[in-house]
Amino acid sequence: MREYAKGFTANVKANAIGIVLLSGACVLWTKGALADGGTVQFTQTTGPFAVTVFATPSPPRAGPVDISLMIQQSNNQKPLLDCDVEIELSKEGESSIRSKATHEAAQNKLFYAAQVRVPEPGVWEVEAAIRRGEDSAKVSGPIMLAASSPVLLSYWRSVAIPPVFISLFALNQWLKRRRTEGQKREHRSH
Repeated sequence: MREYAKGFTANVKANAIGIVLLSGACVLWTKGALADGGTVQFTQTTGPFAVTVFATPSPPRAGPVDISLMIQQSNNQKPLLDCDVEIELSKEGESSIRSKATHEAAQNKLFYAAQVRVPEPGVWEVEAAIRRGEDSAKVSGPIMLAASSPVLLSYWRSVAIPPVFISLFALNQWLKRRRTEGQKREHRSH
C-alpha cells in the first residue's frame, strides 16, 4: 500500500507540474499578443478628423508591418467608418511605399489597416491621406523601425511549444510506468 501511495503522490505532483508548465507556456505564447492596432505611433487632429496611427509588431521592425489608423470626428470622437484612406511611408534614400488602408485588412473593424513590407530599419515618415465626402486631410508623423528579427527569434514560441508538450507526455508516461512497476512489486510481496 505504501508503494502505491508513493506512486500516486508522484503522479499527482507530476500532473501539477505539467499543469504549471502548460500554463506558463500558454502565458508565454499569448504574451506577445497585441491589441488590434499595435502600439500608438502618433495622434493628430486635422480639420474634421482626429487620427491615431498604430503599428505592429511592437516595436515596429523592418519587414512586414501593419499600419492601422483609427479615424474619429475631431469634435465628438465618434469613429468614422466611411473614409477613403491612402498611406505612404517614405525615407530619404529609399523608394516610397504606398498602400490603401481598409477595414477588411483590420482585425478591429473600427480601424483602417494596410500591410506593408518595409525594406530598411530607421525613421520612416508615415503620411495618411483621408477623404470623406467633401472633407479631406493629411496627417503625418515619424515611426522608428528597428532592424528585422532573425527568423528563429521571431517564431521561438512556435518552435518551443512542441518540445514542452512532448516533455510533459514523456513525464506522464514515465510516472505511469513507475506506478505500475510499484504496484506489481507490491502484489509480488503479498
